[in-house]
Amino acid sequence: MRQGAIVVKDLGKRYDARDGRPTTLKGFVLSRNRGHRHSFWGLRHITFSVPRGRAVGVVGLNGAGKSTLLRLIGGVGKPDEGSISVHGRIGALLDIGVGLTDDLTGRENVFVLGVIAGMLRSEIAAQFDAIVAFAELEEFIDAPVRTYSSGMRMRLAFAVAVHTDPEVLLIDEVLAVGDKAFQQKCFNRVADIRASGCTIFLVSHDVSQIEDLCDDVLLLSNGRMVAYGPLRETLALYNSAVDAKIAGTEQVAPPQFRQDDGMLAFGVNRYGSGDMRLHSVEFRTEQGESFDELQAGQMLRLRFSYEGKETIENPIALVGIYADDDTCVFETCSQLGECTLTMPAGTIEIDLWRMDLAPGTYHVTLGLFSSDWSEVYDYHAEVYPLKIGGQITLKGYLNPPTGWRMVDDAEPGLAAPGDS
Repeated sequence: MRQGAIVVKDLGKRYDARDGRPTTLKGFVLSRNRGHRHSFWGLRHITFSVPRGRAVGVVGLNGAGKSTLLRLIGGVGKPDEGSISVHGRIGALLDIGVGLTDDLTGRENVFVLGVIAGMLRSEIAAQFDAIVAFAELEEFIDAPVRTYSSGMRMRLAFAVAVHTDPEVLLIDEVLAVGDKAFQQKCFNRVADIRASGCTIFLVSHDVSQIEDLCDDVLLLSNGRMVAYGPLRETLALYNSAVDAKIAGTEQVAPPQFRQDDGMLAFGVNRYGSGDMRLHSVEFRTEQGESFDELQAGQMLRLRFSYEGKETIENPIALVGIYADDDTCVFETCSQLGECTLTMPAGTIEIDLWRMDLAPGTYHVTLGLFSSDWSEVYDYHAEVYPLKIGGQITLKGYLNPPTGWRMVDDAEPGLAAPGDS
């Protein structure tokens, strides 16, 4: 199996905080610094894998944990839970310009930054002229960096980072360096790096940048991963969260109970405008019976109802099945099934003829989207539990029927070793 360029497993990062910390010397002495400590999770239970050569955009509202995730992947800080594996030379555009040394010249800083990025001095020398030309600093390259403006510093740091021939490029909101012309040059350079097969992990609030550069999108909310999947539908979830924040709404619709008596909560496992709503979700066998555990290989009949505005045209229903580690093992939609949803209400049944999944507990995601995937009406993220039983497997998610047997090499139609 081909190894992912970035593999994150059950990642968690915890921060400590102190309440009631004294603000004066007298208060400090009297309290003996016994402020109440508490901790919170900036990230928790984050699991995903980025295949080599893919470009992933990371989105979420402020405080979602985007920059924290990017820094941990880049080796800035250590997680408190889980693991991170990055395969390939990393080019990191995080706090751009911070790594420059004021008392060194621009020329000297190029070599320092290049070495820190893992390049040999010979490699840096070969790229030096291209770096200086890209940064547009030919006249100032031998001047101390302390004489540079903030824009000059950022251009130099960016130029070094994108000329290190990275195999994995981490970008945190830095494609707005310099004036418009230079910004476009930066964008074009990143696009060229992507086209060369580099894996890109981009944090940005600019949806247009993500649309132009990325294949997939990872959506974070309050330190948790809400979705990781195709560009259009995942961006629709993010746009829905942004619209809700602008409108000042707390929830998309009245909460409703799910199958295991848990609660759907907007911004946690439910997203959308509310112009359409899902309800009455049922899992049945081929015989129409409910179940606690479905055996591998049996048919699953999934039935759910919806209602919404009569003016909505050709909405799309989505069904996804996710493993416990948040890996999507299957996803389909009514568009692929050539099923047209009638408005303003209706009921859908989808038959999954063989559930050839390894034994375990999975969770089903349901969603309602606009016909062009630009808007999400109602999205229930990994809400509905699905337990699969059957023959134990060693690894993986698939559990197809198998048949093992010994074969006689002398049987007709089988060539013996060495025969031509």
